[in-house]
Amino acid sequence: MASEGRYNPALIAGILAIVVGGLVLLDHMGFLHVGNIWRFWPLILIIFGVNGLLQREGCRSGRVFGSGMMAIWGGVLLLANFGVIGWGQMWPIALIGIGLLLVWESFRPKAARMTLTSGSLQPDAVFSSIEKTITDQDFKQGSASAIFGSVELDFIQANMAGDTAVLELNAVFGSIEVRVPISWNVSIEAGAVFGSCENRTRAPLPTSGPVKNLIIRGGCVFGSVEVKN
Repeated sequence: MASEGRYNPALIAGILAIVVGGLVLLDHMGFLHVGNIWRFWPLILIIFGVNGLLQREGCRSGRVFGSGMMAIWGGVLLLANFGVIGWGQMWPIALIGIGLLLVWESFRPKAARMTLTSGSLQPDAVFSSIEKTITDQDFKQGSASAIFGSVELDFIQANMAGDTAVLELNAVFGSIEVRVPISWNVSIEAGAVFGSCENRTRAPLPTSGPVKNLIIRGGCVFGSVEVKN
């Protein structure tokens, strides 16, 4: 499932093992005091972010921002922990990083967009807001990104021809709200860094008809994703 942008647990575990082993080795050799190891905690954000970027190569616009921002904030916090930059310099550097991500995205090859009637959805809000009502009766997959903006998706009138659909949501300094039918069972597999991914839906009732499963993937960095019915 790496092509869908999911994190690679083996890669993350391997890199973490190398980093921890290296830090302990430096401590034993006298180059680093064990009490200073806590300063390296932003490396976790960098590792998750870089891994996410590697898994998302060739994906549509807006889907690399969550991982990119995670890596940038990890780098900024790491520099601040070691006194290379001051805390007052963090926000300007983060804004520069966001700008670089936007420029990078503008030059990356874009995948061909599928129409809504094909069962796919791809709204991206960058410094803007989007409200969309989906009436597709054969919804299969989709993605939405909110970068310093907001996205509202209403699936109340939508349906799935199959039993399962996947929706990837990425919010970076933005918010995404999704409304789904009462007969949909929602499962969230998204991650959050200084943000929240909340499932506020009620479990489908036996009288609500055939149960459909909606899987939410993606992540939040200083943003929020909320799903309700």
